[in-house]
Amino acid sequence: MRILITGAGEVGFLIASELYADHDVTVIDKDPDACARLQDMDVKVMQGNAANARLLSEADIKKADIVVAATGNDEVNVITCIIASHLGVRQTIARVSNPEYIDQPVQDRKEIGISFMICPELTMAEDMASSLYFSSMLMNRDLANGLVELVEFKVTAEMKIQGPVENIVLPNNCNLIAINRAGRIAIPKEGDEIRNDDHLMLLCDARSLPDLGSMLHESKTTQKAMIVGGGMVGFYLASRLEKMGMDVKLIEKDADRCAEIADKLSGTMILNGDGSDLALLQEEGAGAMDVVYAVTGLDDKNLLCSLLVKQLGATKILSRVNRNVYIKLFEMVGVDRAVSPGQVTADAVLQRVIGGEEVITLSDERMELVDFIAKPGAKIVGKSISKELPKNSLAGMVIRDGAPIVPYEDFKVSAGDRVFVMSMPDAVSKVKKLFAA
Repeated sequence: MRILITGAGEVGFLIASELYADHDVTVIDKDPDACARLQDMDVKVMQGNAANARLLSEADIKKADIVVAATGNDEVNVITCIIASHLGVRQTIARVSNPEYIDQPVQDRKEIGISFMICPELTMAEDMASSLYFSSMLMNRDLANGLVELVEFKVTAEMKIQGPVENIVLPNNCNLIAINRAGRIAIPKEGDEIRNDDHLMLLCDARSLPDLGSMLHESKTTQKAMIVGGGMVGFYLASRLEKMGMDVKLIEKDADRCAEIADKLSGTMILNGDGSDLALLQEEGAGAMDVVYAVTGLDDKNLLCSLLVKQLGATKILSRVNRNVYIKLFEMVGVDRAVSPGQVTADAVLQRVIGGEEVITLSDERMELVDFIAKPGAKIVGKSISKELPKNSLAGMVIRDGAPIVPYEDFKVSAGDRVFVMSMPDAVSKVKKLFAA
């Protein structure tokens, strides 16, 4: 496919890095430094204003199959998509943050020529709120229209699951697909050990989540939350947690912003102060919180706040990190989960660009979970998936006839199966070839 991306910031860069190996990708950005980051990729790079009709024409926008407008300017993104639609581009995706344009993570705007609007702040808030099913959970994403759940949780001494991975007894239709140790994610193999504080990633039949919680001796959901940062992410997150019946405190440094959000969040305690002020955090009971979210717009502020509340004893800490390359650093120093708005937005775009497949990037190393449809005639059909998949990849779950199945040894793929595959970067393209018709 021919794909035109406008904006080479975090979102545009991540999308281009995922797609350029298999597609004809062109990227437009007016920042020379952003353009320079793309030099190592086989993409066409053009410097200039993405809303300039002449430049879009030079980029052969009429021949594009998909246009992704991912600059930091909502209006430029909307205009770009409208121009593309009028020129016959069949799919357009705009990154939009203004709440006057969008009120949910992803919205259809075909009536004005935009296939999808995607809001980074709402997407990120929804992702962070999904971690609250039980107390050790760090991530919980619905896949395949709710049939399958991707779960990440932190191992504690009380769970009694430490030791060799082959000795773990998981609930029916749950499968361990990755281990995150201090920011380094790896696919588990025989002989690997599970240790306290490891983060385990599982694919589960959605009906198995209660059994998983029971196995981990976790019967209660999170009740008390603190949010540091009252920007768009903090506001959306507080609104989401209010609806879940949570006891929420939000700390924001700007007094005017406090007044603004206090009018809209009747169930949240709004505190005017600095989230990196140790005395304030102690006074407001940060150490007794079930979860603390550090979601200001500054990475250094979020990191400092996270380290302080960790020392105070907070059970779970999730932090916003604006630069994707800092995710591993944050998790290495003790943040339970670092989330990049660029990454979650890129994932949401990729799910729509690749034709309905789920695409989730799990680290700054581009480790991916993708679900493939086994089409008739694909190389993998009729073959044992464990024998065909390349090294550094793992089949985590298969949906056959509407039912999730953990693939057993010598499991053979049938046409129509949806197969969730975890892959390291060096294996992704090889896996895609196995499922190509």
